Amino acid sequence: MSVVLSGCFNSSSVDSAPYKPQQILTYDTHTKTADLLLVASATSGYGGFNFDGYSVGKLTVKIPLGWRVNITCRNDSFVLTHTCAIVENGVITPYGGKVVFHATSPHPLNGLGYGVTAKYSFTPNKVGIYRISCLVIGHEADGMWDWFDVTRSRLPSVSVK
Repeated sequence: MSVVLSGCFNSSSVDSAPYKPQQILTYDTHTKTADLLLVASATSGYGGFNFDGYSVGKLTVKIPLGWRVNITCRNDSFVLTHTCAIVENGVITPYGGKVVFHATSPHPLNGLGYGVTAKYSFTPNKVGIYRISCLVIGHEADGMWDWFDVTRSRLPSVSVK
């Protein structure tokens, strides 16, 4: 008797295309508010270690200095817990980077369970390039990170590779 297991390691609940930039970020110029949707394990890409289907720096979010950022972080993995945090841009380690702007979902080391959504807001107060990262141990080192760029001027934007 032989048993074939197919797709057992797919950590994403849905195997779909990565999100489009307009699905990831919306903004209001009058209130200087940006709404950022980060779906952890949105696709099976990168072994499910992704945000909105992107990983290892393939997604860049640009936010002007002083704009309010509202993050909705949702975990779509039915296998792993995940978090969404903005961290310093430094060496990538199994323990993730240091959180900046107090920008992290609850329980950053333990993560959110399947289907759980967390919302939080912050206002970046320093220009620079940071990372969007999952702080569950080992996840950032497995490639679950992208770019968060705080700029002096311009409108919020998302670019993907």
